[in-house]
Amino acid sequence: APLFFSKIFANVFTLGMVESASSWVHFDHVVWWLHVTILFGFMVFLPFSKHQHFIWAFPNIFFRNLKSRGRLRPLDLEDENAEAFGVGKAEDFTWKQLLDGYSCVECGRCQEVCPAYNSGKPLDPRKIAHDLKYSLVDMIDNPEEDKRKPLIGDAGFVSEEELWACTTCGACMEACPLEIEHIPAIVDMRRHLVLTEGKIPNELNQTFTNLENNFTPWSGVSHSTRADWAKDQEITTYADNPDVEYCFWVGCAGSYDERYKKVSRAFSKILKNAGVTFSILGTEEKCNGDTARRLGNEYLAQIAIKENVETMKKYKIKKIVTGCPHCFNTIKNEYPDFGFDAQVLHHSELITDLIKSGKLKLNEVPEELKEDKTTFHDSCYIGRHNDNYESPREVLNAAGSNLVEMPRSKENGLCCGAGGGRMWLEEDTGSAINEDRAKEAADTNSKTVATACPFCMTMLSDGVKSVAPEKNIEVRDIAEIVADQIQ
Repeated sequence: APLFFSKIFANVFTLGMVESASSWVHFDHVVWWLHVTILFGFMVFLPFSKHQHFIWAFPNIFFRNLKSRGRLRPLDLEDENAEAFGVGKAEDFTWKQLLDGYSCVECGRCQEVCPAYNSGKPLDPRKIAHDLKYSLVDMIDNPEEDKRKPLIGDAGFVSEEELWACTTCGACMEACPLEIEHIPAIVDMRRHLVLTEGKIPNELNQTFTNLENNFTPWSGVSHSTRADWAKDQEITTYADNPDVEYCFWVGCAGSYDERYKKVSRAFSKILKNAGVTFSILGTEEKCNGDTARRLGNEYLAQIAIKENVETMKKYKIKKIVTGCPHCFNTIKNEYPDFGFDAQVLHHSELITDLIKSGKLKLNEVPEELKEDKTTFHDSCYIGRHNDNYESPREVLNAAGSNLVEMPRSKENGLCCGAGGGRMWLEEDTGSAINEDRAKEAADTNSKTVATACPFCMTMLSDGVKSVAPEKNIEVRDIAEIVADQIQ
């Protein structure tokens, strides 16, 4: 283009079109005003064109969320004037969420990394961003609400199936160059479906009943048995021994899931060996609230959160360690909104510190096992939501593991499919996300898939049995790997 225009201006002189200095001045003025007219014309046209993101992108980045990506803002459920909860129409979105919609440049990066979209689910995060904008345009064009297109529903901008397909893994938000926040908008619409319209998938009826009656999403268990995993383990509760350094927040999986109880015992062994004093809350511990919140049931979530906060304040708990990334994220990033603030560590962080400080000493890996490969699966709620990719790998390296990475790892890691409450929902559309991830793990020819999350452990255990049963791949938590090598 520069060469083309330079030849045109060269011909202006060679053809004698500009013969004097005064003629050149006039020519210069014409070109200058032509340039100004085009520029200002484009500026007037820009806000009404598909290129309007040039205007909104910069303020959207400036007003980006500076808190953890894993935090959801709480709802005021005590507002007596509230006619509905969550987001059921365009005006219910926050101004920042609407700005997100206008900022989207349609680059498709969110779509490329979304595990739901890429496994054949109806969710498309790029479309969600567009729906924010188009719902606002529809509201402006139709001041009378009954003439507008619904926000949610088969005849609306967003279908219910789209909303329930999200695993809240954060891959879309990680990939977006303009800091668009898809997850809060999706969860806000879920909140409307659950709290205002009472529309939920059938599977969630039992999950919510379990949370309401037994303070856990697990079925077939009693709250009175929450501490049974610790019997004969010489582990104290806060009711018996509150004078300890750490509260070991066990979580629902560590308390009830038979497989993950082994991880709770392994981590307790590590703490004892390193001389770390700790107690558990036992039956005073309730579900942290993650499952209910991300499934849109803010009411159940806040009941559990407030009761847990009251309990921990009673014992003046200042340090918490947990093996569950969902417990870790919620207590660290969301409990401060309810008046509780403490130092919260994922067990990978504490184990790393104990090894580095010399408090925890490990045996050498037997020679015959040194060549066995181990691959690590990043939990979305440790990694993308809390930017912790290295401590689990440091633990595995210290334990002598022959670590190999999957093609998608760290910030580019693929979700196991259980986040956002999807652990409790059937996956009946497209391919199974956990099997897609299990294939990547199996392709590394690793003997062990290391995890640091109970949900990931369940999903990948099922996945490797389905896609590579002949390889006898073992799925283990990093705490188990370390506990086996304690001197």
